[in-house]
Amino acid sequence: MNSSENKNFDKKYFSSGSYKNYKKETERWVPKAARKIKRIIGNDPVKILDVGCAHGYLIAELQNKYGYEVRGIDYSQYAVKNSEKSVREKISQGDILKLPFKKDEFETVICLDVINYLREEEVPKAIQNLVNVSKKYIFFGAIFKQAWTVSQKQNPDKFRQSVLSKKEYIGIFKQYKAKFVKSFDGENGGAILVFKKITSKK
Repeated sequence: MNSSENKNFDKKYFSSGSYKNYKKETERWVPKAARKIKRIIGNDPVKILDVGCAHGYLIAELQNKYGYEVRGIDYSQYAVKNSEKSVREKISQGDILKLPFKKDEFETVICLDVINYLREEEVPKAIQNLVNVSKKYIFFGAIFKQAWTVSQKQNPDKFRQSVLSKKEYIGIFKQYKAKFVKSFDGENGGAILVFKKITSKK
């Protein structure tokens, strides 16, 4: 995506299609997803980054209920400006292809429903960036190939550009030294894949 396309992810976008009942839908799935994420990463204080956080509802839950230190980044200026008040100062506008963070800066990185908006040739770079800024876990969600036709029919979104299979995504993560460990129902229409970064032993 280039900067001229950013205007497409505006108020109209976040109030139509699959986002028509966005606030209501997040109230349904966010608490469940946050609880499952907590079970995996544990109770210790950790830094969490949500790439493509939209209005920040998930990181708000992780911060306000579980006490994690959170950051968010989203491509949409509208989403950032209208994000959840409790985390608004922790969310910035940015691009998954140019993450402004250091290597291993966050113990946990979350990226849900973002990758399909990239061109297929951009996907490996995006995944490499997610693994790079994560120290341990990456929680990854996308519309996988087997569900693409039905999803686009039920919730058409002309800005989605690419689709890969679950196996293909796992293969790319493996290429960048992150192994698939499990998956769980994200409660928002698809599975969330959990990856663990492979750290080299000195």
